[in-house]
Amino acid sequence: MSRQRAWEDEHGFTLVELIVVILIMGIVFAIASSTWFGAIESRKADSATNQVVADLRHANSKATNRLEDYSFVIPSANSTTYEIGPTSEELVPTSLPDGTQIAGGVAGGVDITFHSDGSAEVNSGTTPITVRSSQDPTKCHQIDINTATSRIEVDPVEGDPCDP
Repeated sequence: MSRQRAWEDEHGFTLVELIVVILIMGIVFAIASSTWFGAIESRKADSATNQVVADLRHANSKATNRLEDYSFVIPSANSTTYEIGPTSEELVPTSLPDGTQIAGGVAGGVDITFHSDGSAEVNSGTTPITVRSSQDPTKCHQIDINTATSRIEVDPVEGDPCDP
């Protein structure tokens, strides 16, 4: 068989076949991207929660080690920042990762003071504190503070506790 005759039997893909393959790839991409972006929103809320918990524990540790009160203040509900530092000094503002927010139980925010004896006091607002994604409010975590022991823990989210 000659080379020319071998090429005569070869055929490419039709336009319809190419369009079907492109459509299938588009559908698969749409399904995968929605799952991917949902996972990213969940990770943002995880990251913000870890940051807030670390700063709360840091404030508690500083209060007991330095024997001076430390404050943790959320200026308003649904805030993207909070302030932390020694109560006797100016507090340092800290920003949450993009696309996340922190909320206390009231519109006025939350003011927590960690004392040198290891206790904590909620001066205004309520706990638990909710950290959530700004884009998807169902992606959230609640941080509870035991005022007697200053124990800080992330409560499991059950039902729909992310409502403001």
